[in-house]
Parts: sequence; structure tokens; C-alpha cells
Amino acid sequence: MKTPFLGCAYYPEDWDESEIPYDIAKMKEAGITCARIGEFAWKKMEPREGEYDFSWLHKVVNALHEAGIAVVMGTPTATPPHWLLKKYPEIPVLRENGTRASHGGRRHGCSNNPDYLAYCDKIVRKMGEEFGSDPAIIGWQIDNEIYTWDTGCLCPHCMKAFHDRLREQYGTVEEVNRRWNLNLFSQAYEDIDDIPAPVGTWHNPHIKYEWTMAHHDADRRFVHRQNDILRQYTTAPIGTDMMPLNGLDYETVTAPLDVVQFNHYNTPENMTDCVFWFDFLRTLKDRPFWNTETQTTHNGSTDIHQKLQPEGWCRLNSWLPAALGGEANMYWLWRQHWAGHELIHGSVLTPAGKPVHVFGEVQQTAREFAAASDFLTATKVKTPVALHYTSKSWTLFEKQAIVSGMNYTGEATAFHRALSRSGVRPDVIGAMRKLDGYKVLFSPFIMSLEDNGLAERIRAWVEEGGVWVCGPMTDIRNEIGAHFTDYETGILEEMLGAVLDYSVADDGTTLKAAWSDGKALAYRRFAECWTLPENGEVLASVTAGHSALNGETLIGKVKLGKGTVILLGTIPSDEDLDKLVSLALAEADVQPYRTEGSLLVIPREGDGVSGLILCEIGNSTASVVLEGAMTDLLTGTTYEAGTMQVMPYGIHVLVPAK
Repeated sequence: MKTPFLGCAYYPEDWDESEIPYDIAKMKEAGITCARIGEFAWKKMEPREGEYDFSWLHKVVNALHEAGIAVVMGTPTATPPHWLLKKYPEIPVLRENGTRASHGGRRHGCSNNPDYLAYCDKIVRKMGEEFGSDPAIIGWQIDNEIYTWDTGCLCPHCMKAFHDRLREQYGTVEEVNRRWNLNLFSQAYEDIDDIPAPVGTWHNPHIKYEWTMAHHDADRRFVHRQNDILRQYTTAPIGTDMMPLNGLDYETVTAPLDVVQFNHYNTPENMTDCVFWFDFLRTLKDRPFWNTETQTTHNGSTDIHQKLQPEGWCRLNSWLPAALGGEANMYWLWRQHWAGHELIHGSVLTPAGKPVHVFGEVQQTAREFAAASDFLTATKVKTPVALHYTSKSWTLFEKQAIVSGMNYTGEATAFHRALSRSGVRPDVIGAMRKLDGYKVLFSPFIMSLEDNGLAERIRAWVEEGGVWVCGPMTDIRNEIGAHFTDYETGILEEMLGAVLDYSVADDGTTLKAAWSDGKALAYRRFAECWTLPENGEVLASVTAGHSALNGETLIGKVKLGKGTVILLGTIPSDEDLDKLVSLALAEADVQPYRTEGSLLVIPREGDGVSGLILCEIGNSTASVVLEGAMTDLLTGTTYEAGTMQVMPYGIHVLVPAK
């Protein structure tokens, strides 16, 4: 089938079978080409232990297939049936207060519980046997939005998994005591099995880090276990739909899977956050990602969480994943639930089967996907600029924020927005991503570079000619979040011959700073004050505020081999960050597109094919300077070289004019 897919989540278990023909007919009218089904229907698939009924599901799959609508099949393990929890009451998560999660929601089973795992294996295997070779199934979704919230589960199985992780990571209790500095407060333990869950008292950040990582390990094993079973029955791509949270680590979760799947519910107010995630998702696999959930109108459960969106926003929101490297956009949900959970959530049809007010935008998106399909299939997003965003940094900042109120993702997205404003389209990359092909690399807030050999790989890349913008708060902790004791940093000082003299929390009111050209530098939260080596160049420094800090370098440049390291010691204002980005791009001889307004310029290339996709995301007029004449595949309009105006929420798929 042609991609991108325009899909929806469909819950036929909610409805009488007589409604199915109507729903499918309306899907065809809307332009829907893919439906996700099955993810919460364990009880209907297995109404009683060992009694399986897939006849109803086969009818739905067959009817969709006959209508030319592909199917993504979900495993229903997020919603174990009541008979299972009644038989094994220790399956639900054990909370800090000693109570267990009750039946009634989803994702309330413990990922380490052996009884839960055994029954998950059974239902997944049965689904593989039933649907693994079904030609209607174009992909599989494992479970739903897996993530461990708060302190996770404190059951004996989770405690054992935690202690097993400590033995694997540290070997002995003596090594745990040493590396966690447990002489402090007389915290040292006699046995690894004595180490408690980090609840009930003021625990140090290293035990909190390892406790969280143990739960993420369990969730990854849970996903990979189902993947191993499904592989025995299907050749269709397998993934698991995840939310915009990187603690679980997209890189390691998706490593053995075929396709990255992602759910988001952004609004016009935070579309740049959504773009940030798409720029990240496309770097995780060679094949395009699937945006498995987003709303047509609004998010909500029993009340609406978002206001009426402007006209054209649904189309833009539907287009962004396809433009930025995906091959599917799927709405949650097709037909609004008539009762129960999330009965007010936005949809394509109302409970009565009426199209919602953006139905026309859904249809327009479907037509445009078809018109641009060949170009989108033949090309990928290409860029020489990358921005680091690592799971380890996510978890370390979660356990020690450095400065009160710091949010790692929020701060990283500020750098991403600056890169977008500059006219480049950055890749957002994790710690495992190779650096080949990039000319400029931004690594803000990468608290530890002891992550998949990242420090050594960056050093080699810079020495071969890369331009690395490093900091702030980068390389200041080891792999578990402890300080270094020989240098302030892990590799930076030794590598560059620079010295990190002071690190202070300041919002720019006590210390004053300026660029080397004399213009004031505005910054916030933090200041790292450096002394550069003799071959270093000061770009910005402290000019007043504290006698010990006056003259210290906040931003500096040091040559390393064929490349350059730009040390960034603070979080600049948007205006100053734009200036820094321009300096870095110029250092690497990267020429950005010249734009005005909230315009994404997305270069795409393939074998003998190239073009641009333009997406205006701020609901205002924007512009870009075209180097040559280009034709829009969506309208057939040709735009001459020079300034091209883009209307609010405008979308253009441009190829060189013939």
C-alpha cells in the first residue's frame, strides 16, 4: 500500500457488530488507509482463562482488508482481565503506601511479576498464531504507552530485579558503598540484598537512579519478550507505541524492534515540542517512524483538556510526522467512546457516527498524502546539524536537577527552537547515534558523557573536523551522577587544556556578561566560568558582579585537531542563542535557509530526487528565500527563485521545477 498511512484507532469491541459496515464506509469517505485495533481487548479475546475467541476480531480484520484498509494489531497486555487479577492478586503494582493498584485502568500490572508475564506470553502467542500470517496485518503494536511512573512497583519481584541489577552493575556491596559514597551519613550496607527501595527517607540520588533504571530494565524486557514471541509468527514490522518521555530510552527499547511508534497530543501552543520529537524519532531507525496517536481536535477524558483549535491545525498536525520522516499519522480515535473512559476525547466521528468539524481537513490530508506519496517514499530528511538528547541525561536530571526548576527536555527544546529559527533542520540524536555526516553538533545538558562510549566518539569526530558546541552542564558527572574528583569534568579539561574554575547558579542579575564585541549577553539559571588554553578564543565573558569571577570566560572557542570546540558555560537568552548558533554554523560553513516567521524548512533527498517541505507552524505568515524555481506537488503551482510567502499553517511539498 502507498504511504504515508492516514490511520485511526478503532475499538470494535465497544460497538455492536451491526455498526462495523457503517464505520468502515465512513473511514473510506474520510480517506483512512490504516486502523489500529486490539490493544485493550484482552477480556473479549479471552473471556475466561484458556477460552479464546478471535472470531469477532477476524470479522473486523477481514472487513477492513476487503475495504482496502490496512491493520496494525495491538497486543492487549496493558489491560489484563479481571479474572486474571482475581486469580493472581499480586499482579497489580504495589505502591509505596502498601496498597496495590486496583482493576479498572490500564498499565497496572507489574512488569516483573512471573504470573502476569506467563499469561501475557500466552495471549501474545495465541494472537501470533491467529493473525501472524494474515495479509491484512501490516504491523504490530506491543502493549500501550509503557512507562514506569513515580516510584514504580515495590513488590518482592521488583526488589529482586533491583538487587540483581546492582550485582550486575557493581559486583559487590563494597563497590556499591564506595561508588555511592555511603560512608556519608553512615549509609553503608553489609549486603546488596539489604539495600531498600528509595522511599520513606532522604535517599541519595544514586540509589534513586539505579532504582529507576531497574524498572526501565523490566519494562524493556517486557517489550522485548513479546517481540521475541511475535517474531515466530509474523514478518510484519513490530513496534511499541511510546509517549514523549525519554527516561525509558527510545534507543534501547526500539533496538530489536522494526519500527518506532510514537503517541503525542500537542497543541498549537507547543507545536515546536512535537517537532523536536519527530526530529528525534527519525534518527532511531533506518526505516520511517509511525505516529500512532494524535488528536483530530482535543485531548480529554471526562472533561476536555484543550480548547478549539484554529482552522487548518488538524491538517498541519497530521502532516508534520510525514514531512519530518514518518510514514504514518494515526488519530486517536476513530469513533468517540459512547461511555466509560475518555468518552470526551476528540475523534473523527462522534458516538452517533457524525463527522466532526475537521472531517474536511482529514479528507484533504488524505488527498495530499496520496499526491506526495512517491516523493515522500523516495526521500529522507537530510541535515548536517545534530542536537544531542540522551536518556541518561533525562534520568540524571530527574534525580538531581542541578538548579531548582530545571527540566532537561524543556531546556533542550530551547536549543532546538533556536536551530529551527536559524533556517536549518536539525537531527535530534541519542547517545548511540553515529556522528558520521554531521558538521555541527550541539550537546547541551549532557550531564554525563560516560554513555555508550560517547566521550571518545565525540573527541574523534571533532579531531576530524567537526564543530562541537558543548554545554552548559555537559560532562560534569560520571555515569551514575557523581562528581569527578581529579577534574571538574570527565574529559573536557584534559582534552582541551581548559580549566573549569567555578560553577554558580545565577539568573543574570548578579553577574553581568558581554560578548567579545561588547554587546551584552543575557543568560539564565547557571554560569560555568572557564579559563581557556593559550590557543583559545574568548567569545563572551563576565564583566561585572563578583570580583572572583570578573573576566572569566562564559563562552569560548578552542581548536582541536581539524575541528573546533565551542564551550558554552550558560543558557543564553533566545537572542543570544541565535547569535551562538550563527557563529557555530559559520564555523562549519553550513549555509542555512533564509526564513522569516515560524517556518520549518525540511530538506529531503533520495536517489536522484530532492526537494523541500515547508510547514508554517505558528499560524502566521512566513517566508523563505528559494535558490531556484520549485513546483508544489500538492497544487501544481510553480514558485520562482526569490522570496516565497507561506500562509498561516501553510504546507508545500516543493521539487525543482522542470
